[in-house]
Amino acid sequence: MRSKVTQEILKETPEETRIFVRQYADIIVRIHELLKQKGYTQKDLAEKMDKKPSEINKWLKGTHNITLKTLAKMEAVLGAPIISVPQDRAL
Repeated sequence: MRSKVTQEILKETPEETRIFVRQYADIIVRIHELLKQKGYTQKDLAEKMDKKPSEINKWLKGTHNITLKTLAKMEAVLGAPIISVPQDRAL
């Protein structure tokens, strides 16, 4: 059961902030899964992306935003999708 303080904070948190946090966390978990599957460290990923290890660390800690271009490069390096968008265009 959540405390009253937690409930109040959640009530005051904008929906878009909750969505952002959930999606960012999902992306980070996926990247960690792919790193584990490949047997890569963050340093390996940095070398393959021609980035500094500190930049990879900031992305994976959530202190530096990941762009779509960076996600595309990560997908190419890791050989698997990180995010997916439904392809059904008929709504």
